[in-house]
Amino acid sequence: MTKAFAPLAVITNRGSTLNARQESWITPWLSGQPDIHHFPIESGADLTSVLARCADLAVETLVVNGGDGTASLVFSAVLAAPTPAPALALLPSGKTNMTSTRWGMGANKEEGLARLFDLRRRGVLAQNLETHNVLGVDPGGGRALQYGAFFGAADVVEGILFCRRHLYPLPLPHGLSHAAALGVLMGRSLLQTGKGSDVTVHDHESLVESGRFFMIVATALDEMLLGLRPTPADGPELASTFHYMSLRPGTGAALRAVPRFLSRRINPGRDVTVRRSQRMTLKFSGPYTLDGEMFMAAADRPVILDATKTLRFVRGIS
Repeated sequence: MTKAFAPLAVITNRGSTLNARQESWITPWLSGQPDIHHFPIESGADLTSVLARCADLAVETLVVNGGDGTASLVFSAVLAAPTPAPALALLPSGKTNMTSTRWGMGANKEEGLARLFDLRRRGVLAQNLETHNVLGVDPGGGRALQYGAFFGAADVVEGILFCRRHLYPLPLPHGLSHAAALGVLMGRSLLQTGKGSDVTVHDHESLVESGRFFMIVATALDEMLLGLRPTPADGPELASTFHYMSLRPGTGAALRAVPRFLSRRINPGRDVTVRRSQRMTLKFSGPYTLDGEMFMAAADRPVILDATKTLRFVRGIS
């Protein structure tokens, strides 16, 4: 008798960097796999119909074949859908894969997919799930909530844009491209290329800080960016929180931050704020990034961050 498998679906973003470079790499992996449904998409606009189809098929696990931007789009669509959210298995198929390497199937997409199929074959997928709070971003103005793992604002976003335009398209290994990106960001701060962006930050109703900033980042991950681990001054990890860090502009602030960056541990200090929060309101005007995708904020539409929503993920390792 043929063993029955719970239906599984794969969403492939054709435009993700590694998918675009290795077109149809996943097709041979899906051949001969029972009850697996493949949905290639061109943009996030396709997700509503795909998720409705997955609900009709009673899909319990959804594989996300793309990068951080794709994962963020899927998080947002799943949490907005009227049906219960399936478990997510993230494959690192973009240029930026911070989320998938920490919450997903690991740093290698083929090995991750092989492990997923092995768990499914052995009937133990449900025993290999973990729940994470995702970072919610309310852009204001009645626009749809966005969900992801990493948020960035202030002058650092201009550096991220530079890296996306000029560094990330180069055929460099991820580690080297990220090291080069960190060099660009620190160089901008040291040379005072950016003079800082005006931002006001509230935690619930209390003012946290206000003024000009080179960098403001928030993440639901246990690492800020490029392997930097925050060490807040507010005690042990709390439920439903995200990490927040800011860095003031100027050469002095950058020089004082360099040892922290080199040690990969970011703790509070002069010109640096590191804390945990459940909800923050940011008032500023200009671009911000959520998992590598760019958006615009307006001073009269505060951006609200929270980490109250959760999703289930398939663990990449035992």
